[in-house]
Amino acid sequence: MRTLVWLQRELRTQHHSALETALATSDEVIVVYFHDPKQTLGDANSAWLARSLQQLQQDFQSRKGQLWLIEGDFSTQFKSVLLNHKIDQVYYTFQLGAPFSNWQQQALQVCQALKIPLRPFDTENWLPYNQILNGSGLPYKVFTPFYKSLMSKISLLEPFNAPVEDLQKTRSVNCPDHFQSLPKDLQDLSNQSWANKILQHWQVGEAQAWLKLDDFVASGIENYDVDRDLPSKHGTSQLSAHLHFGEIHSRAILFALAPLESPRGQIIHIWLRQLAWREFARSILWHFPTSEQAPFQSKFANFYTELNDFDEQQDKIYQAWCQGRTGIPIIDAGMKQLWETGWMHNRVRMLVASWLTKNANIDWRLGVDWFNNTLVDADPANNILGWQWVAGCGVDAAPYYRLFNPIRQSEKFDAQGDYLRHWLPPLAKYTAKQIHMPSNVPDYPKPIIDLTLSRQAHLARRQQLKASSSTEKSALDECITIV
Repeated sequence: MRTLVWLQRELRTQHHSALETALATSDEVIVVYFHDPKQTLGDANSAWLARSLQQLQQDFQSRKGQLWLIEGDFSTQFKSVLLNHKIDQVYYTFQLGAPFSNWQQQALQVCQALKIPLRPFDTENWLPYNQILNGSGLPYKVFTPFYKSLMSKISLLEPFNAPVEDLQKTRSVNCPDHFQSLPKDLQDLSNQSWANKILQHWQVGEAQAWLKLDDFVASGIENYDVDRDLPSKHGTSQLSAHLHFGEIHSRAILFALAPLESPRGQIIHIWLRQLAWREFARSILWHFPTSEQAPFQSKFANFYTELNDFDEQQDKIYQAWCQGRTGIPIIDAGMKQLWETGWMHNRVRMLVASWLTKNANIDWRLGVDWFNNTLVDADPANNILGWQWVAGCGVDAAPYYRLFNPIRQSEKFDAQGDYLRHWLPPLAKYTAKQIHMPSNVPDYPKPIIDLTLSRQAHLARRQQLKASSSTEKSALDECITIV
């Protein structure tokens, strides 16, 4: 029996059910990553991908194994491998969101035409999505009840098998020379100066993911509950990109932390809640796949200005946001951090998203697109849920009447202005009292949008939506919260 193990974004050697099952039950195993340059998440994502594949190839070699890397149109290359190498069956790990959903559909069509069994392993999540349902048998649309239900079922999780140390069976079929090198598209991209600039901030790969987890547990998690909201501190695990690429499994993290006792247990529980948010995002996308392109609440379909309806001024505003030139220091600092590192602190992600969608009245999908292209951790489920959450068109009721005041948030979470000074050097000379408010920094660009007027305009649009929607709850009529 010759089995093809097809990798997508579970770029690791351990805690990998599809690979382990193939090794245990097949005579010959071929492990392949197909790279289709026309179907990628974005440039920063691809830069990390290039480095991660190189590291994974080395990891396979160190365990006497072999990883094939194939470039080109996915459907064509996938079919070619099945035919030319006489594949008897294909194993893969089910993935959510584009482009993964596209590939999986194409793989199904090819395998059906060739009558080759295709087996998905639904193992990237904690529990099957159809097991976390409310009392009516429906998916949760609010995080807290989802979280409580999820945690009540944690005992159902089974530990992973011991890591596989010998991958020699993946060398049972000789790999052609042209499938042993990093795909040319990824080679070219990884040689770009901007890619090297971003990746200098990161250590990529499975081993580095575990080292980062160990370091966070040893020295960072004690103060996580406070430091996580402070963008000037390294108060978060920064494991998001490792999780996105499957270099480490979130369920493996759960088991790794389980033995730790109180009083650290409560702190760890707070952090694990963030991993549960990731499970919630994936559950929403699994149950409601149309939310990838459309607002979860359909009444918001035409609420925000789309790019093709932009006038010249709106286009300038969007470009200024992308480049960190809005004139609001905390917004500009966040966008500069994103451009330089491929990552942005979560508190600041919420602020830049709120400014774009509510102050600038620009469609949340443009924010998703920019994040997809510039984030190394651009996970489809997390990115979409986060943007809809802030824009107010998503599953959780509260956010769509919440409007962030970026200056007040900056004063609260970067009180001394350290984050602003780091990413906006021209502001370094200003005091903590001056630095947050544009009117106090005369040589800094003035805000391109007035926060007060744009807030009023947003509330007016909300009132119009309420008036035209027969489903709006009257209790929300005056429920505008500025945080």
